[in-house]
Amino acid sequence: AQKYGINKVYECIDDVFTDPDVDIIYISTPHNTHIRYLKKALANGKHVLCEKSITLNINELNEAVLLSQKNNVILAEAMTIYHMPIYKELNKIIADDKLGRLNLIQVNFGSYKDYDMSNRFFSRNLAGGALLDIGVYSLSLIRWFFKESGVDEQVGILLMNSSSEMATVTLSLHSKQPKRATLSFDKAYIEIFDYPRGMQATITYTDDGHKEIIKAGSTNDSLFYEVADMEKAVNSSDPKEIEDLM
Repeated sequence: AQKYGINKVYECIDDVFTDPDVDIIYISTPHNTHIRYLKKALANGKHVLCEKSITLNINELNEAVLLSQKNNVILAEAMTIYHMPIYKELNKIIADDKLGRLNLIQVNFGSYKDYDMSNRFFSRNLAGGALLDIGVYSLSLIRWFFKESGVDEQVGILLMNSSSEMATVTLSLHSKQPKRATLSFDKAYIEIFDYPRGMQATITYTDDGHKEIIKAGSTNDSLFYEVADMEKAVNSSDPKEIEDLM
């Protein structure tokens, strides 16, 4: 606190939830503890930005959502992909229909973690595993570009929605993979590099092979974009704007 010039430090975590000077609480504890802190924060009328995965299951999430609605506060997941400028820029391009229909998304995410059973990545008691830790990035990228639909250490997933858009996901905590996503359209394909915190994508148009480089934002500012959108949402009185931001 002295190093970073923080004037207020809490000796008991519960004091954060009841401090009248606190407007927004950021939760970055292990996955299995999220719901415990979410309930305390929301019940005390605090807006919450919670790290992914926001909860372990839909029942926990529904409980948190009901609490946020009851106390009229914003509950948001800190999912980098939803706030990085590169994805917002690509959405504008896709919306112009210059690429045609989306057909297939291929997403890989591999990182190497030392095999230590006390490490949260491999601990069942801390809700470890590839899907909750890195898989949510892959699934969130797919959700960002898919049309709306109803739809562990290493994971393979095949998805298809009612629009016949298809996605494949490969995850690993044992091997490095290039963090690359490919979106295939009728007239072009998009390659996104170093997701989720990317800042560059390449569009290749299949009729003549020419490429378009899209750059937006900075990887170094990825967490800033989340916080900036959260602040805008808290200060907004427009439900649609809040939903779009968070």
